[in-house]
Amino acid sequence: MFFNGAFMKRVLLILAIAVVHLVFTKVISIIALSVVTAHVHESQLPFIGRSLMVMSKVLYFPVITFAWYPRQFFPGNFVIIPLFINSLLSAFVIYVLFVLVKRIFVQPE
Repeated sequence: MFFNGAFMKRVLLILAIAVVHLVFTKVISIIALSVVTAHVHESQLPFIGRSLMVMSKVLYFPVITFAWYPRQFFPGNFVIIPLFINSLLSAFVIYVLFVLVKRIFVQPE
């Protein structure tokens, strides 16, 4: 059977990673927005603001970019759909990297 226990565990693990990634991305974005807003009248953003912007760019990669579709496709809070797809892609990459590192560095007994 295709949907055995091991497969479902992998799917649930990837979904859990995706949810954590999405929440972490939104929290970092909110903090970055507040820091940028607080320093809007300064000529240069402080180090923490620049760091948060870099973290946001890393977390949104590989973003299902907003340029790929008109904003009318996901009005209001529905914008979370492409962001969750982005988190699913990131979660899958994280899971695959974890499995590869585990296979490379963990010796079979």
